[in-house]
Amino acid sequence: MEPTTRTYFGKMTIKGELSAQEDLAIDGLFEGSIDVKGHHLTLGAGAQVNAAVSARLVTVEGKLSGHINGDLVEILPTADVEASVLAHKLALEEGARFVGPVNTARARAAGDIARHRGPAAGGQRNTR
Repeated sequence: MEPTTRTYFGKMTIKGELSAQEDLAIDGLFEGSIDVKGHHLTLGAGAQVNAAVSARLVTVEGKLSGHINGDLVEILPTADVEASVLAHKLALEEGARFVGPVNTARARAAGDIARHRGPAAGGQRNTR
C-alpha cells in the first residue's frame, strides 16, 4: 500500500488561492480559497480560516467561516463554523458550534433540475 502524501501548514498566515493534489492540513490563519478536490482537508484546532473550501473530505476542528463543498464534511466538537455547506453527508459532533445553511446531494439535484427547466417552465406545474 502506497503511503498517503499530506502537506501541513502550521503557525503561519496565508492569504490567496491554495490548491493541492494531495491531502492538506492547516493549523494557522488562512484567508481566500482552498481547493483540494479528491483529497482530505483538515482544519486543525489552531486553524482560523475565512475561505471557500472544496475537498472530497473536509474535517474541521478549529474556526471556519465561508463556504464548504465536499462529499463528506465532519465538524468536530472543538469546531466553530459559520458557513454554508454543500455536501453529500454532514457529520456534526456534539459540542461543535455550527451556523449556516446545509444543502445535501438531494437538494443539489433538485436545484439542478429546477435550473434546467428554467424560466420556460414559468414556475408552474403542468396539470394536464
